[in-house]
Amino acid sequence: MEVPLTGGEYDLLVALVDRANRVLTRDMLLDLLRGRQAGPFDRAIDVAISRLRRKLEDDGRHAQLIKTVRGGGYVLAATVERA
Repeated sequence: MEVPLTGGEYDLLVALVDRANRVLTRDMLLDLLRGRQAGPFDRAIDVAISRLRRKLEDDGRHAQLIKTVRGGGYVLAATVERA
């Protein structure tokens, strides 16, 4: 099924797919996507992950694809095969 994504959502998904099954911190994701460090109250990545989950998963509260690692960050919990 085709899912329309914004440019930012697409970039976030690519970053997660390229590093599937690896925990990525907010700082790492912000650096990869925007070239900057997160501030202590910066929730931009959390909001972007939430939007991406809503578009890719049926139930964002019980995420299976993009998982939250408490105190760590986020991980794409999927097997990625490259053609």
